[in-house]
Amino acid sequence: MMFQPHTTLVPLLRTLLLPFLLIGPASTFGADGIEQLPMNAKQISRAGIVTAPAVAAPATAATAVGNAVVLSGTVVTPADSLILAAAAANGVVQQVHTSSLQRVQTGTALVTLFSPAWMETQREYVQLSTQSHLAADKLLRDESLFADGIISRARVEESRAAAHLVRLACDQRAQTLHAGGLNASAIKALSTGGQPTPLLIVRAHSAGTLLELPVTIGQQLEAGMAVAKISRDGPLWVELQASAKQLPMLAVGALLDVAQCGQLRVIAISPQINGANQTAQVRARQVEPKACLKTNAFVEARLLTPPRGSDALLVPAVAMVRRGSANYVFVRNASGFQAVPVISGAVAGDQLWVSGAIASGAQVAVRGLVALKGAWAGFGEPTGAPAAKGSQ
Repeated sequence: MMFQPHTTLVPLLRTLLLPFLLIGPASTFGADGIEQLPMNAKQISRAGIVTAPAVAAPATAATAVGNAVVLSGTVVTPADSLILAAAAANGVVQQVHTSSLQRVQTGTALVTLFSPAWMETQREYVQLSTQSHLAADKLLRDESLFADGIISRARVEESRAAAHLVRLACDQRAQTLHAGGLNASAIKALSTGGQPTPLLIVRAHSAGTLLELPVTIGQQLEAGMAVAKISRDGPLWVELQASAKQLPMLAVGALLDVAQCGQLRVIAISPQINGANQTAQVRARQVEPKACLKTNAFVEARLLTPPRGSDALLVPAVAMVRRGSANYVFVRNASGFQAVPVISGAVAGDQLWVSGAIASGAQVAVRGLVALKGAWAGFGEPTGAPAAKGSQ
């Protein structure tokens, strides 16, 4: 049997070159130096070219795309969220009302102390309160006598000074009682005949989680000694480590995603590099408090916002093509497609952050790239040439 080159090779070549033959005009350069690939809608459709938009940021948290910039770190309690409950007077622990890691509310009793010193403070307040009332009454009488010309001004000033000093001492004791857990009505009741008590109840000053309660029954505590440490409700911090390559991608205000546990916002980046591991500390705070993050837990967070630079856009990773050492994407316009050079950034799952002469919302080619690259390489028909019969 003789070999028939025409009947054998022509269909094969037609099949291999069909994507390129569908694209008629050769590429041209625009005024901005970007190469233009002229195509009409029919040619785009027949070549199977599909586009997708370039976006400035993920639309919502639910559809947010994770980023190849992954940071690891530890959840910590913010310094301004820690509250220390201390003993207002020395005494012996008589009863412990709760335990560590439990939820507490404002005013929850933590520990009861037996404290003679606490009872003495109450007695002093009652005494000073009585003296303050007497001093105030004496001042009123002396002012009346001075107005009538019976006593001198010096005597009135002495009475005024004495009333002021005893009032200050009384207020000081009242503040001590308030710090010890007595409210205004309880303090007032003491000055109107209430009985002092040696039982000092240390209470929580804020709602939160009881982190530490390092006391036991029978323990002797001094005034001002720590009784409990409470973490107030609110967003937690995550202390992360970023490598030297990751730092250029980060900025204060950037969003990070913890898988199935919400988002974090970067609030601080250390200006120093740790000499031991060549990383810098990055501090992020929960955008919305969620119980799934626990203090001291190890977490990994993925960058959601684009790298530094307002021109960074998110495009499908398959849209980028290489020519030599440069990267390009094909951007559709009214005349067909432009081969726009871009600088690639961090990988974002199946997408990529890029910067270049691309507007947000621009349509980039994600399918049919073989046909576009063929026309770009000069395999298409020259401008104005009639369509090949094999391409019909």
